Amino acid sequence: MNMNYKIVAERMKKIRKEKEISFGHIEEVTGLRLCIISRILWGKRAPRLSEFALMCLAMEVSADELLRAEDAWEIIER
Repeated sequence: MNMNYKIVAERMKKIRKEKEISFGHIEEVTGLRLCIISRILWGKRAPRLSEFALMCLAMEVSADELLRAEDAWEIIER
């Protein structure tokens, strides 16, 4: 079983927009290149655990908030 990182990416995008967080801010806080941030937020690639943790920090959101599922299987790929 793998995490459905596209659902997590959608949640990250939503939170980023709600909090009006720029890509530049995420880049500054995380040290990640903009192309990596963009690919993660558009669901083009799964973040590494370290990248995920840094992005949570930059967006001031808990990992729990991004990973919690309404349905227990929602973020698990079958």
